[in-house]
Amino acid sequence: MQTPVFWGATTLAFVTVIALVVGWIYLNPPKQQIVTFYTDDAASVHAGDTVRIAGIVVGKVKDLSIEPDQVRVRASVDGDAFVGDQSQIEVRMLTVVGGYYVTINSLGDRPLGARPIPRDRVTMPYSLIQTLTDSTKITDNVAAKPISESIRQIEEGLTGTNTDSLAQLISTGNTITQMMERQRGQLSTILEFSNEYVDQLNQNHELLVYVVSRVAILEQSLVLYGKGFAAAMYGIGQITKRLEPVNQLYMPHRQDFLDRVRGVLGEFQTIADRNGALVRVLRRVRDRMEATLAAQNQGTPPELFATDLCIPTEGSRC
Repeated sequence: MQTPVFWGATTLAFVTVIALVVGWIYLNPPKQQIVTFYTDDAASVHAGDTVRIAGIVVGKVKDLSIEPDQVRVRASVDGDAFVGDQSQIEVRMLTVVGGYYVTINSLGDRPLGARPIPRDRVTMPYSLIQTLTDSTKITDNVAAKPISESIRQIEEGLTGTNTDSLAQLISTGNTITQMMERQRGQLSTILEFSNEYVDQLNQNHELLVYVVSRVAILEQSLVLYGKGFAAAMYGIGQITKRLEPVNQLYMPHRQDFLDRVRGVLGEFQTIADRNGALVRVLRRVRDRMEATLAAQNQGTPPELFATDLCIPTEGSRC
């Protein structure tokens, strides 16, 4: 016959088994898998936050626990969702005003299983610790000694007698500014004079055209005369060659004859040289006047002058 103690012990054992089964089911729901990852700043992660894969909700954050140098986060994910062994974790902002959710970027060909995801594959939306760590990396390779030396040299340059040099430099700049202010009035006067000069040229445009045309005629006439002198000298040379027999009759007076011929040729050469110099002077004057006319006509070439024509002469073709 079974005593009440037996039934009490049996009931207690049965309740204990039921409690264990319920607890195990609560801790490990059916068709669920636990994904564990580590982070160094869990301020944006809370128990109950949704877990998503490719934007689809597949579970929730189960709990967080603090370890010596990191925070362990466990999430309960649907067993049908594939989580690879190279998966990455991103904690993203849910809305502009707040809220976060966990995204699993499933990578890898093999299932993750019970292995945790390390910190280097976990990205938080904002980590003060990581920001401070990254900021120190920027200045890790900066040589402080040259910067300190440069600052010291600047400090020395702004002390002692160098301050007088700096004051003198500023004073010199002020003096230059005053000189430029005075010369601005002189420049205005020069510009006014230039305007008057241009106005006078505009008023005497027809006279300037007339003078240029006359200079061109004179220049072309002298050019033609010069060609005529050259032809005459060539003819005299030919005549002298033809008078060679007569020249032989005057052999006793050969030197005197040659001196006279050289004198005549020298006079002709002097006339030709002077004519060439005069032509060059007239050409320069005409060129300057034509440049003035071209400037007044805004690049339009002036009318045809005598120098633009070619008149053929003996021994000179166009």
